Amino acid sequence: MDYRCAAPLNPGDTIAVVAPSAALAEDDAAQGIAFLKELGYQVAVGKSVSAHDGYLAGSDELRAADINAAFADDQVKAIICLRGGYGATRILPLLDYDLIAAHPKIFVGFSDITALHTVFLQRCHFRPIHGTMVMSLARKASAYTRDELRWGLAHPYDPRVLPSAPEMHPETLVPGSATGPLLGGNLMLLSVTMGTPYALQSEGGILCLEEVGEDAYSLDRMLCHIEQAGLIDGVKGIAFGEFYRCNPTEGSTYEWTVNEVIQAYAKKWGKPAIKGLSFGHGADNAWLPLGQKVRLDAKPDRAELVFLP
Repeated sequence: MDYRCAAPLNPGDTIAVVAPSAALAEDDAAQGIAFLKELGYQVAVGKSVSAHDGYLAGSDELRAADINAAFADDQVKAIICLRGGYGATRILPLLDYDLIAAHPKIFVGFSDITALHTVFLQRCHFRPIHGTMVMSLARKASAYTRDELRWGLAHPYDPRVLPSAPEMHPETLVPGSATGPLLGGNLMLLSVTMGTPYALQSEGGILCLEEVGEDAYSLDRMLCHIEQAGLIDGVKGIAFGEFYRCNPTEGSTYEWTVNEVIQAYAKKWGKPAIKGLSFGHGADNAWLPLGQKVRLDAKPDRAELVFLP
């Protein structure tokens, strides 16, 4: 599949902020929006950003309508999600995929937004971005993350070696090299959509995976699920990001650590695999254009992800 590219942003362009999933927990939207304005962009805020319906950012219909409207608006050149949480899968049947496909735009988010990334790739055939969100900019985004967003909005699909944050040190799990479109995102979202019409089709891809706040046995359950559901069969390589606040990290009797679980599945799958890339729920979150062709190099002395033209 040849996924289309959205246009890069220019100073003064408009970014829409929408909330496909959880409601605003605190008054963090203003700080994140202020950062986007500091970068020289105009910001249009969707109705969902200030809406509440239990733990959701307004009704399913409102959240879907915000996304449809942002894609339909010719003044909007990019869309950045407010936050993840839960709710994106609920709106998948309500999105206007023909409209969205006709107006490809830079679409940025991670976590629960993985469900939207998958359908935009497979039904609308353009490249969404696994990257930081508005609430993350207000809370814990590192200088690395802010620099990645600044660079990515202006150069969304440029070839490069994915840079590592200072605290992250990529390592090879299974040696080898593989090339294909970058796919995936949040492990739980990939797992829960298996068996639905919105499941990721991973044939020929390089699968990126990250997660937050899960115990090792829970990660084991999800990795086992995506394996048994066939997601790994056609994958050419695996790129593991950060497993933020996933425990345990230290070994003990009757326990496996998170790293031991990841290493065991990588070895079992036998595909070229690296870990420790700078994307996920922590402070460091890279700009990853999903659907772009990448080369995964898993060498004894080098572990890197290279975005190709």
